[in-house]
Amino acid sequence: MELVKESIKNLKEYKTNNNEFKIKLDANEGKNILLQDIYKEGIKFNEDFNLNFYPDNDAYLLKQEIKKYLNINISNIIAGNGSSEMIELVIKSFVDKGETILSPIPTFSMYSVFSQIYSAQFIGIQSNEDFRVDIDKLIEKSNELNPKVIFICNPNNPTGNLIIKNDIKKLLENTNGLVVVDEAYMEFADGSMVDEISNYENLIVLRTLSKALGLAGIRLGYMISNQKIINIINKVKSPYNLNSISQYIGVKALENKDEIFEYIEAVKKEREFLYKELNEMKIKVYKSYANFIFFKTDIKNLYEKFIDYGILIRKFSDELEGYYRVSVGNKNENRMFIKILKEIIENEKS
Repeated sequence: MELVKESIKNLKEYKTNNNEFKIKLDANEGKNILLQDIYKEGIKFNEDFNLNFYPDNDAYLLKQEIKKYLNINISNIIAGNGSSEMIELVIKSFVDKGETILSPIPTFSMYSVFSQIYSAQFIGIQSNEDFRVDIDKLIEKSNELNPKVIFICNPNNPTGNLIIKNDIKKLLENTNGLVVVDEAYMEFADGSMVDEISNYENLIVLRTLSKALGLAGIRLGYMISNQKIINIINKVKSPYNLNSISQYIGVKALENKDEIFEYIEAVKKEREFLYKELNEMKIKVYKSYANFIFFKTDIKNLYEKFIDYGILIRKFSDELEGYYRVSVGNKNENRMFIKILKEIIENEKS
């Protein structure tokens, strides 16, 4: 069609996995049961969440709970529809056509997708062979290319690796652009930059309730930054961007901090189980600090073979051909995954 924007003519549609399944381990959704009582009783609204009216534009009650959850000021928070809306808001607010966005790769695909939509130039800096990020190389490229924004997914999706806090500080202190640290999986690791937002003018931290709180279905994410950046992005944010039901469920979930922390510890324990099992099976597996495991194998059509068993995992293509990502499920799901993988390997030998 001639009227379509030039920047999106070659953009590929984001497609999700619609295969039937018995066990779903392909999308890193949390397995939390925080809202079991709410589901049983039905959502009960009061005057703060009346569906006759538009939602609270400032998501005040939700931000109050985020404030208590992370020990930050409410004025440093913007909430919205998942981390994806936050990524888009950063680019809409700060990046003009043709300007550069930088990120280590491989990483979360939406950084490059939104860059393309807004006619920015996305440049990926290849990580080391073991997928660790060389921060000095990233700084060197930043000084050379002068990007408007640098996206850092930490821990990284899909590889699970972690950049230590001092390295991110080093990057912040040696670049002129904004550094956006996407901490979607940080609850499963250590080294958050949330407590540094007042120390750096160019720092933005992104968070989500999809992973550690198991709320991928309500698409709730938020941004944390200094007051100057928050004020700018509030000018660009759509009014009433976060619906009342998502706000309500987010509040109820964040009120249950003890259960959140218990779930996180359970995921870490199961993550170590998967890592150990894959290692013992002589599969190339990478140390993960997220709620998934990234691994490489020469087994042909592994993804399709798991589908035959009713198990969904994530496969990759192009430069990541032969690499896979499996979410950390519950105890039974993880043991079933390992059992089936062993069966597949045995069948390969026969």
